[in-house]
Amino acid sequence: MAQPTRPIDYGLKTFSIADSKLGLISFYVDTTGISRKAPLFIDINGSGGLPLCIYVKGKKFEATANTFTTEIMANTKSKYHYVILDKPGTHFCDTVITNQSVKEYDVHEVLKDYKFSDEYTKRLSLQWRVEATKKVVSYLIKHKYWDKTKIVAYGYSEGGQVVPTLAAEDKRITHIAAVVGSGLNQFYDGIIGWRIKSAKGEITQQQAQDSIEASLKNIANVYKNPTATDKEIGGHSYQRWASFCSVAPFEQLRKLTIPIYMVAATADNSSPIYGLDYVPLEFLRLGKTNLTYDACVGCNHYLSGIDDGKQVSHDYLRKILDWVDRN
Repeated sequence: MAQPTRPIDYGLKTFSIADSKLGLISFYVDTTGISRKAPLFIDINGSGGLPLCIYVKGKKFEATANTFTTEIMANTKSKYHYVILDKPGTHFCDTVITNQSVKEYDVHEVLKDYKFSDEYTKRLSLQWRVEATKKVVSYLIKHKYWDKTKIVAYGYSEGGQVVPTLAAEDKRITHIAAVVGSGLNQFYDGIIGWRIKSAKGEITQQQAQDSIEASLKNIANVYKNPTATDKEIGGHSYQRWASFCSVAPFEQLRKLTIPIYMVAATADNSSPIYGLDYVPLEFLRLGKTNLTYDACVGCNHYLSGIDDGKQVSHDYLRKILDWVDRN
């Protein structure tokens, strides 16, 4: 069977904006009712320079994998214009070749050594993602796709760190949903991780302290070289880290008066809940009532967990869409 590798195969129309500062911004809008005006649902996905579609050629098999969630589009396209952007310098689809057979096939193993484009490394930052999304919103409004009602920014993982700043800078955004993002400076996740390891007896208190001091030296180098793209830690450039850790998401969230929906996962090793729990605490202190905070108990970064010995995925998209309708 033919593999879906083009935007149109997913019911998406391709658009692009050539910007003197940001470079080429490629984005896609679902084709369902594309001729009518509708509210906008902007899908801001997670980290890394992977394309939205990966075509895998293995030993006597072919497959496609996606870094966007097709279920989001399926559940929003009838009511909204679903919108998603490429990362800078990243094509919609790329081919990856593996020696794995269909029985051995593990998409995470296949993609672990995928090389992000030089343009992605050069440009990717919090500011690029925010500014590019603002440009896309302006384009869709100018070309009469928006019905002047709601503009929902849905961010997952790294995208969950983008939407607070996006909404703080763009007053056209009417709702944000931040799913397994961050509440505090992302560097803090690593620091508290060492403390937890020592509290659980996995390492000594001194080992934790030594590791934290080493981490702080690395962090200091990042802040001293905030635009460096030839240096990296944790698989990301200094520029990426410095931009995303230039402001704590909570500091942006507290500025907002629009409805906010946050999802945290209690067993998430990628976006630990400890910093996210700070957000509802501070909203209570400030007397702010525009936050819905939802903890997925026992869930990992992908909002799935074990229930009665079975792996269960939790559908927060439906809850978020219902919440938008009510607010």
